[in-house]
Amino acid sequence: MPSDPDHVLDAIDGVVDEWLAMSEDSMRWAPPEKPAPRPGLTLPTPSLPPLPPLVEGLLEEAGARAQAVVEAFRPLGEGVLGVLTSIFDSDTLRRLVEPADWPEEHPELDVDDPSEEF
Repeated sequence: MPSDPDHVLDAIDGVVDEWLAMSEDSMRWAPPEKPAPRPGLTLPTPSLPPLPPLVEGLLEEAGARAQAVVEAFRPLGEGVLGVLTSIFDSDTLRRLVEPADWPEEHPELDVDDPSEEF
């Protein structure tokens, strides 16, 4: 291999030209056509008759009453949440949970080493 820089530049140009030619071919490539999928087995879905008006009215009434109960208890839940939040965010509880005057250095624990033989 010659040591002149023109030979190196020619090699680089050749690789670039080859890559460009291959990339143009790859852009034109399309995957082979796949056959259309066969239809699978399906289960028949029964068509349900509409609900009788009496049952539909009862369900609507039950839904309205359930919504009213939820709306009535919502302030109670928000109040309990507020009380619990104020309790857990208080400095008194924080001081109770956090250790006070924790020593920087802990004494060594007296633990037997299982690797020592008797």
